[in-house]
Amino acid sequence: MKKQSIFLSFLLLVFSVFLSHAAVARAVPNLPADLQSSPQKVHVGFYLNRVVNLDLKQNTYWMDFYIWFRWKGPIDPTETYEIMNAYEKWGSTIVAENEEVRILPDGYKYKELHMEYELHCPLNFSSYPLDEQTLTIQLEDKSHPEKVIQYIPDTIDSKVSPELFIQGWKPIRFDVIGSSHLYDTRFGQPAMKKNTYSRVSFRLFISRHPRHLHLFKLFLPVLIILVMVGVIFFIPISFFESRVEIAVTGLLSLIALQMVLNETLPPVGYLTLTDRVYYLAYFSVMCALIETVWVYFSFKRDVRQSRRIDRRSAMVMLFLMPVLLVLFFTVWRG
Repeated sequence: MKKQSIFLSFLLLVFSVFLSHAAVARAVPNLPADLQSSPQKVHVGFYLNRVVNLDLKQNTYWMDFYIWFRWKGPIDPTETYEIMNAYEKWGSTIVAENEEVRILPDGYKYKELHMEYELHCPLNFSSYPLDEQTLTIQLEDKSHPEKVIQYIPDTIDSKVSPELFIQGWKPIRFDVIGSSHLYDTRFGQPAMKKNTYSRVSFRLFISRHPRHLHLFKLFLPVLIILVMVGVIFFIPISFFESRVEIAVTGLLSLIALQMVLNETLPPVGYLTLTDRVYYLAYFSVMCALIETVWVYFSFKRDVRQSRRIDRRSAMVMLFLMPVLLVLFFTVWRG
């Protein structure tokens, strides 16, 4: 009986070791001897043709681009790559410029692909409408960790088409960078180690163009309303109702303008530069309204004193508003 229990324990031990090796084999496939000491290096480059359908509310955009792989080694990276920030893969298009892997004169293997993808990347609107955005393509090997395949960005031949045009935006610069991405999970396999995967990213930096036109369209109505509200300081306090009506009308107009403007942006959890400017305008209108009420109840019988206070209030507003606006667009831009 004792011998049988020992034999069963031995079988269980052998079976557990077999399962552990099977799990590891699923995590990392059997590798050639030359890849067990150093990873297979894959040079990856991009050529960007077009960017269309830039959707600010969805943080999505379509990119038409070429991508090429150049490598030495037994693993074909064109069979195991993945676009990590793809938004809707069902609408993507991938065309191999050369069906078979080419052998270059220097011994490297080469394959080029033409892709059209809808991509997603979080956008930052804290400096809107003076914001700069980054549109990215993130490429990663989905089957082999970094110790097996390492991406090397082709910074020399990666380019952007000189005919690239994005409505309302201007390309500033681009770069191609390599990085390591750690998945802090074993994907449900206890015997599997947490692996780091090689990633290469193409980044296109864009800014609004022309900027002065965006500023003119967004803030000209605000300036007109503030000038209209500033006129109340030159209206005699005897027309108290008219002064209050002008201030309230200006406040409601500002609220309506901001609501219309915010419909073009996604809901964000922070204040944009435009929000801060509008809040400054709200504060100015509120101060004008408070000054009107204060002058009416304190100096309505002293016409000279009320006019003196109105003139001083107008001078303070005319001085502070430009200073605060300059600070908002420079120091407090965000």
